[in-house]
Amino acid sequence: MTIKSILLKFIKKDSYVYNILSIIKNSYNLFRKLQILKFYKYSFLLLPKIIKSQIITKLNYNLDLLTEKKNFFNRKYQFTYSDWFSQNIPIWDIFIKDIGNINYLEIGSFEGRSLLYISELDNCKSAHGVDTFEGSDEHLAINFQTVFENFKSNLNLIKKKNISYSKLDSDSFFKDNNSKFNLIYIDGSHEYEDVKKDFINALECLQNNGYIIFDDFVWSFYDDVQRNPMNAIMQCYIKYNFCLKIIYFNRQVILQKKI
Repeated sequence: MTIKSILLKFIKKDSYVYNILSIIKNSYNLFRKLQILKFYKYSFLLLPKIIKSQIITKLNYNLDLLTEKKNFFNRKYQFTYSDWFSQNIPIWDIFIKDIGNINYLEIGSFEGRSLLYISELDNCKSAHGVDTFEGSDEHLAINFQTVFENFKSNLNLIKKKNISYSKLDSDSFFKDNNSKFNLIYIDGSHEYEDVKKDFINALECLQNNGYIIFDDFVWSFYDDVQRNPMNAIMQCYIKYNFCLKIIYFNRQVILQKKI
């Protein structure tokens, strides 16, 4: 057996060495993205959180279990477009079990995958989705009439009370909202200004010890990196970090509101 074949066998996918190299690579890539946006200080301060989150991801990714859960939702509900949510389930499962009774809000519902996942949980007390169902820059090839019809059809299959939605923009929702939530998911408009407003508005109606989850932290649709979600999320985190604790820092960011 040649040295090359030994090395290839040693670092085959899912081997210990492969996973270590993957953690290092993914951590470095996120570290560099922070530096490109000139968050130099925080790229170093957050590096331990970045590495820890990569380790959590590797330790909790069970493909068989995830496939089983995806198949459950695909059999029960109607979806036309790609599944961008289910890959988050292994991480969500870790933190959501500690919440108790969940009062959930999401900004950006699409066909309802994340709302359905929460609604299926035994400890879901209430869940509310907010979406214009009109899409944005990255959704040019999507028929949002189909998206909205699938969403409504899926919600009709949920046999629970207090599962609802608002068909409007997040600014309008937050303006009239008087409810408090202990779990908020931000996955609406990915424009810098919109993400920033959603961060601030969501923080105001998040209960103490509640969690706020931001999707697409490393999303880079816009050539101008300043317009992408990472810039808005980091600026808001730096401003409000006195009342926030980082729970998970990866492709998604999970923060907990401190008392």
